[in-house]
Amino acid sequence: MMFAVAFVVGSANNLLEAVVYGVLSLPEALSAAIPATVIFAILSPAAVLLAGRFRAPNGREEEGPKLSFSTVLAVVAVYELLYWTAGTLIFPYIAHFYASKTIPPVYVVAGLQVVRSLIFLAAVYPLLRTGLRAAAIVLALIFSVIGGVAPLLPDNPYMPPDIRFYHGIETSLSNFLFGLFIGIATTLLIAHPGEVEVIQRPM
Repeated sequence: MMFAVAFVVGSANNLLEAVVYGVLSLPEALSAAIPATVIFAILSPAAVLLAGRFRAPNGREEEGPKLSFSTVLAVVAVYELLYWTAGTLIFPYIAHFYASKTIPPVYVVAGLQVVRSLIFLAAVYPLLRTGLRAAAIVLALIFSVIGGVAPLLPDNPYMPPDIRFYHGIETSLSNFLFGLFIGIATTLLIAHPGEVEVIQRPM
């Protein structure tokens, strides 16, 4: 589950956007995904091990929030809102970079964000079903760091440092709020409205 979250948030979904925007060809994106796969395949079990979560089953399967249709719609709507708002705020600082580039039509970009938001949700949902503690903060940090700042830190031939800086601000803040929303919406606001669960544990 950790590998799925890390790979999708930190690599796959960003590469999908790069392909649609024409920044990378499909073969280039697949090649770029290989080192990310290796890195996350190593770091994911290491993180779980350091967190002490490698444990034998206790015979009781924890079950977190179940997604409703309204939850999914809310996730898509919030992602679209954050994506366009953050992009609009930084556009004056990056407009010169994109002036000579071909950007897909607005409806294509909007449709792509629907797909990306659903991919993000699908990647983290199995982790949420385990009853992840502090889900909102955990997802906010994962989305903002792994999906926002980290991919833009290394130099690359596609984007100069100043443009990466502004995109880093854009994606880290919007992804932080998006992860926060998913964690809250799936555990408190929409998935179980009005439902309070009390778990009694033996002393």
